[in-house]
Amino acid sequence: MENLFLKSKRMKRLRSIFNSALACSVGIAIVVAAVVPSTFADNSDSKNSESSATLYKASKVYTMDGDPLSPGQVLVIDGKIKAVAETVDLGGVEAESVDLGEGSVLMPGLVDAYSQTPLSSTGMDEITSEVTLDFQAIHSIDWDKNSLRRQLQAGTTTVNASPGTQNVLGGTAAVIKTMDHGDSVLVEDGAMLAAMCNDPASRNRSRSRPDTIYVRQPTNRMGVVWILRNTFSKAERSKDENAYAKLKQAVAADRPLMMVSRMSYDIETVGTLADEFGFKPIIVGGEEAYKVKEELVERDYPLVLKYDNPGTTQGAERSELCWNNPGILAEAGLTFAIAGDNLLEKARFARRFGLDADVALASITSTPAQIIGVSDRVGKIAAGYDADLIALSGEPLELTTSIRWVMVNGKTTTEKEN
Repeated sequence: MENLFLKSKRMKRLRSIFNSALACSVGIAIVVAAVVPSTFADNSDSKNSESSATLYKASKVYTMDGDPLSPGQVLVIDGKIKAVAETVDLGGVEAESVDLGEGSVLMPGLVDAYSQTPLSSTGMDEITSEVTLDFQAIHSIDWDKNSLRRQLQAGTTTVNASPGTQNVLGGTAAVIKTMDHGDSVLVEDGAMLAAMCNDPASRNRSRSRPDTIYVRQPTNRMGVVWILRNTFSKAERSKDENAYAKLKQAVAADRPLMMVSRMSYDIETVGTLADEFGFKPIIVGGEEAYKVKEELVERDYPLVLKYDNPGTTQGAERSELCWNNPGILAEAGLTFAIAGDNLLEKARFARRFGLDADVALASITSTPAQIIGVSDRVGKIAAGYDADLIALSGEPLELTTSIRWVMVNGKTTTEKEN
């Protein structure tokens, strides 16, 4: 009994010591939390909460509107670029000064003119129908997707999130920012996407008549062309203002019309359809555009190139790749953007295989912004534009240059994250 009494007394004493230690540790944690700033909080608000005006100084600033400034300064106030010059006149504005150091470079955030990266893996195509004109990609965006975060870390600040290509007419794209989801949608219901390629037919096989409910059309390339022509014809003949409204806007150039075509003969087919129905498309993909450059020049079609890094001679649909495709199109005088993940890396490879340096930078900044209709907000460093910037350790097209941080709407990632 005595032993049990002693054990009980010892347990009470240990419990008392434990509770005291716990209370002490909680108190210390509260004091530390109150005194020490939140180092590991979402860094997107870190600088901006301290000062609404910040002056960034760099050895060189690529404005994408004329020659680079060397040195250059950019004044950012409340998420917008207020001024840019070799030496900015603050005019009495109290601004925090951030000197990026010797050899530093500032350039606009990169713009991806065609991407499915932000979309949910199950939200790219609505395959219950071959034509889904009212499908909106904005409703399939996964804002927490890791690949979207990786695009941000690689310098891409604006993305044209587009439907997939399993449908002949897949719906409309949305232009979004890759950070700051509270204010990230630039265009909610944007470009119409069509697929003049083999993608819509690639998954369809007919073991019976292809006009039954058991078979999805099209089953071959001729079917793709027929569905496009049939849909455009119906839109042309329709007297209902609400029927085919978005497609009618695309034909009338009130809405961009992006047509995915990789093979040279598919690009020529797009030209035939455009002549028949009177629209001006944006060619997306364009792996074999170099083969029909004369026709593209004659028609003055802009392009969004899905430019693959060297390592293969065949692209999608077994297209014959030319690593200097961008350089050839630039020499012909065509307007084009380079699209895809790791845009800075793609521009570097395009430069390596013959593309002019200024055109290479424009193809991932100002030109895609112009093609997708947001050139009044992004793609340049100019007064009134969104404060979307990239801080680099050196020249953008040098392979040894690294990204120090990326800014979207005046909010930055950290160097550690990049």
